[in-house]
Amino acid sequence: MPSSVSSSATDKLRLAAAAAKVNTANDTSSNDENRSSQLNTTNSSTLRSAVAALKINKPSSPTTSTNNNNERRHTKTNRLRTATLALKFTGATTPWGEYNHLIGKDISTFPNDKLKRHLRARNEVAEGTKSELVQRLQNSIEEERQRKIAIELELEAKHRKIADQEERGAVYVCGKNNAGQLGLNDLESRHTFTVIPSTRGKHIQNISVGGNTVLATTSNHDVYSWGGSGLGPTGVNSNQKDLYKTPQLVDKLNGEEIIKTALGSNHACAVSKGADLFVWGRTDNDTYTSHPQYLDTVTATIIACGEMHTVLLTKENEVCTFGLGTNGRLGRDFDQDNQSIPLPIQLPIKQTVELIACGAEHTLLSTQSSCFSFGCGDGGRLGLGDAKDRFKPCEITSLRGSHILSLSAGTWHSAAVVHLTPLDGSGWLHTWGSGFQGQLGQGKICKALTPTLVQDFIDEGLSVKEIFCGSNHNAAITHDGNLYTWGSNKHGALGRSIDNDLPFTPHPRIVAEFGTIVNRIGRGLPFRCV
Repeated sequence: MPSSVSSSATDKLRLAAAAAKVNTANDTSSNDENRSSQLNTTNSSTLRSAVAALKINKPSSPTTSTNNNNERRHTKTNRLRTATLALKFTGATTPWGEYNHLIGKDISTFPNDKLKRHLRARNEVAEGTKSELVQRLQNSIEEERQRKIAIELELEAKHRKIADQEERGAVYVCGKNNAGQLGLNDLESRHTFTVIPSTRGKHIQNISVGGNTVLATTSNHDVYSWGGSGLGPTGVNSNQKDLYKTPQLVDKLNGEEIIKTALGSNHACAVSKGADLFVWGRTDNDTYTSHPQYLDTVTATIIACGEMHTVLLTKENEVCTFGLGTNGRLGRDFDQDNQSIPLPIQLPIKQTVELIACGAEHTLLSTQSSCFSFGCGDGGRLGLGDAKDRFKPCEITSLRGSHILSLSAGTWHSAAVVHLTPLDGSGWLHTWGSGFQGQLGQGKICKALTPTLVQDFIDEGLSVKEIFCGSNHNAAITHDGNLYTWGSNKHGALGRSIDNDLPFTPHPRIVAEFGTIVNRIGRGLPFRCV
């Protein structure tokens, strides 16, 4: 019995292969298409029968001969190959009614049976004279063409709208995203800068980052927050807490004309156009407020937050500090665990403060021609030539006489852009402190006790307009408007690839995505980095 089944299957396969060759030849003639389709159906049926016969072609009883077993397996393999080859010859049937198959063809030359099959496949009436069938099929194809054009125009209009909004300003993010701090509605890190869709066209003017929470202020004085796993000082209503992965409007600040914000690890501040100060979060060891509260005891024109302290400049040009006072970060000549009320501090010389920057545990101030530091001195972050703490403002003598254009403080290091005459609004970048992740930008130098020039920018003929220090990485905007990053690239924090196998780089390099066209959208140059 097994041998007779094998013979029958082989005969059927030969017939199928012969039929496939005939079908291939006939397929070139449009008049024989119906006959070819019928032949395809016959071939498919024959092949299915042949393959089924092969599947049941098993030995009736176990054999003791290894050679016989190998021969049977070899024969069965060859027959299966023949079946597969026959299927390839047979080919696919005509795609009846499909737009891509019909477009561009002279339908008037089709025979009636072919016209009717195409019409039925398109759910059209397949009755009437040849002229009526041709006209009906042509109309159906034209209607589909117009629908496709309309869809393409609609998609293009949506893309253009998005492009216009993004080109007017948007927020771009990269790096770690474990608490939703990238605002992209997920918890996945990004290794290249990605736009936050909901910020397109919002005209964001100010961004502040603290811990894993973000605040953004628009030109219309709206404040948005995101991140913090819904637990950080976002300032939003309780019913918005679960929406922390995307920007949410801080309703309590509506109408307050907010122009800038600042964030610590667990507290936040906002300053209005009229110098009003709003605070929320954990402002001292015993108090936590989830919504912005107006602080009527002090005004603020400039504000900065460290991890657990805040420094501000009042309308009367007084520098006030409050929060945790450990290591002298509040700038008073005694150690104080906590100060909940903003109190003034004194500078060694009477000059108006222009810039304030807070690191995790230290503070920097600059005037027209001087720079001061106080707080934790570990790693040389104060720039005073040693690693000692300072409990009141001390002048960084190496920067005496310098006009600071931009000032920033990270966890372990600090940076300043010193104006260079005759440059307009830019200068040389200096860094100091501890930089074992390359954040000093000084090659193999990992610690600098005093401000040291970042030579890479000078070698490239570039001056710097703005500097921002993260915990272990930096971002800078150069005089030509381009963005440069360096330091640790963990979680993609630099927004670009680096040249070596290490997870960090001490060399500032351009982030090429800006000032270019990305996905047909003009991505302008960044005006601020955080």
